[in-house]
Amino acid sequence: MSEFKIGRRELYILPTRMGWYFGLIMTALFGIAVKFDNQAAFMMLFVLVSVALIGMIYTHNNVIGLTLSGQSSHSVFLGEHAEFPLTIKNEGNKERNAVWVVSGGFHQVMQLTPHSEQQVRLKLPTVQRGYVNCDPISLTSLFPIGIFFCWTKRFVSQKRCLVYPQPLDLISLPIDSSEAGKQENQSSARHGNDDYSGMKQYQPGDKIRDIHWPSVAKTNKLVTVEYETLSPSSINLSWNDLPKHLSVEDKLSQLCFWVVESEKVNARYQLEMPNNTIAYDNGKAHFHTCLRTLALWGLDEINEETPTATKKPKRKARFKNLARTRKSSRGASL
Repeated sequence: MSEFKIGRRELYILPTRMGWYFGLIMTALFGIAVKFDNQAAFMMLFVLVSVALIGMIYTHNNVIGLTLSGQSSHSVFLGEHAEFPLTIKNEGNKERNAVWVVSGGFHQVMQLTPHSEQQVRLKLPTVQRGYVNCDPISLTSLFPIGIFFCWTKRFVSQKRCLVYPQPLDLISLPIDSSEAGKQENQSSARHGNDDYSGMKQYQPGDKIRDIHWPSVAKTNKLVTVEYETLSPSSINLSWNDLPKHLSVEDKLSQLCFWVVESEKVNARYQLEMPNNTIAYDNGKAHFHTCLRTLALWGLDEINEETPTATKKPKRKARFKNLARTRKSSRGASL
């Protein structure tokens, strides 16, 4: 459910502790008014009842009609807070005051003007890698006088947040000595850091040492020399190169750190995992593909296992065999 509109069936309201005290005062006031036939007490009782009813209606109308919709979240590393953007729309003509957004341990108050929307970022802690679901979301309000508490049904957003392993610097970045790595290094070495690329017209911010002074003397125009940037060496990030004494999570964290460092230096790198290899490349898409592979490593296999589906046929066959043996035993006894 990507969008949730709050109607009367999705809204609940009950008195708060202060509301119960308020009701106890009205009950005592009613007893005094009846016993002593006090007109002032009756008048005060009617005023308090009217205030309670109006407060209940205002509290109810402060939340009803709002619309909640979940937005896509960005991936984070383990240990960071997962953010789930939530858009709340007020399509009515009334202002909504002191509406609380509650989700797990997160809570935030907001105010909505008529025909407006507001985005709230739910921040939840991450304790494991892989996909993390947002906790159920509920809107609550005590507005205007606090004697009634109104809350909604829990909205479960279908948006998930992908949590990458926590980068750990346990081993220095390796150097690729494989044949594919050597070929990558040779192809990248053809474009040196100081290789001449051409000339261009001088622009503010260019270095003075890059100005081609002979051209300035001939054409009387400022021209700067352009160089091609060096493509760093290729790096093979292999699961097999990690020490065997490391745990699976430590290995994933180390590979995650290597991927981050390789992307920082703009190197071409490949990720070599058991039964899965992501070829040499770099860039944002390749970076997130490698991190996604590390984040979901071993989790897809667990999710794909359906032991109940495989055990049911065996269980049925076992009961059939048991019934056959009972029938055969009865026939033998007869």
